[in-house]
Amino acid sequence: MELTVKRGDFLNELTLMQGVVERKNTIPILSNILLKAADGHLSLTSTDLDLTLLSQAEAKVSRSGSVTVPARKLFDLIRNLPEADVSLKLMDNHYLGVTCERSKFRLVAQPAEDFPTVPKVEAKKGVSFPLDLWKRLTRKVLYAVSAEETRFQLMGVLLKDKGKEFELVATDGHRLALINFPKEDAKATLPNVLIPKKALAEILKMDGGSDARVEVRHSENHLLFTVGNRQLIARLLDVNFPDYEKILSKNNDRSATVATTACQAAIRRVALFSSERSRGVKLTFEKDLLTVASASQELGEGTETLDASFQGEALSIGLNAQYLLDFLEEAEAQNVRMDLKDENTQCLCQPEGGIEGASRYTYVVMPMRL
Repeated sequence: MELTVKRGDFLNELTLMQGVVERKNTIPILSNILLKAADGHLSLTSTDLDLTLLSQAEAKVSRSGSVTVPARKLFDLIRNLPEADVSLKLMDNHYLGVTCERSKFRLVAQPAEDFPTVPKVEAKKGVSFPLDLWKRLTRKVLYAVSAEETRFQLMGVLLKDKGKEFELVATDGHRLALINFPKEDAKATLPNVLIPKKALAEILKMDGGSDARVEVRHSENHLLFTVGNRQLIARLLDVNFPDYEKILSKNNDRSATVATTACQAAIRRVALFSSERSRGVKLTFEKDLLTVASASQELGEGTETLDASFQGEALSIGLNAQYLLDFLEEAEAQNVRMDLKDENTQCLCQPEGGIEGASRYTYVVMPMRL
């Protein structure tokens, strides 16, 4: 294997690969990256067995071939090289030679045959979305995915076909984020699938210009995401997602509207005095006012009052401050509406007037005892 590649192109693809490479080192070869030179391209592959990323960079290939090398070490090396063409050459005794201007290096390599086989996704039909829209919508639910690795059924985002539109939904058992968006092609269909959080996080890192698209294809065990020359293959989470429709409250008949930025700033300040364990704040709604309060024996207490549109009897509810801040960060609206019933019933949040590209964006937070 012998080739020359532009440092910038090579570094862009190596940077993306770092998010997939296995760092726990339970299987040493998974900390490596597979390089393959052929047909005027340098192809790169990384995997942790659940997620596989394939990409390529244009290259002047003098001799085709393949090899696998430590991903982090190669990334660190290329990142620190000057902005000039990089030459790669497979040498005797499994070394990869790296040359850039007057710098020369040798990396210990392993045969390409030692690298895991890339899974094949054979699917005739797929669904395509504008990449910028897909990234913007998935951000609005991704934060609600569970961080507990034992709760497999909550470790991803459900993509659900609703006929004329698609739905993305995520929950960790304490909160739920749900967004609906219309189909570009009414005939486009996709089975309901639970997409792993890591796969969606990696797509967020990809770019491709304003016209770029992401195509999603489905097979029995895997999902294939294609963005330009990059392919991301994700092993499907074979678990049943909770029946979330049943837990959405239908009787929250008391609504409050508050300015998004002001509410965000107030919660952030007052939460500094909340218990580190609970991160709870108390929201008290009364006629045209919202008071945010928190207190802890170790830190003290804080309160802040905001203008709000609210009518009826005063109502207080305890909510996790970080959960509220996550939603407010993604609300994309000047004002947000909170639908409430009482202190023991979930709070339903929505951006007032909706958001561009979506027919519905709903966020549900379970109450806390403070």
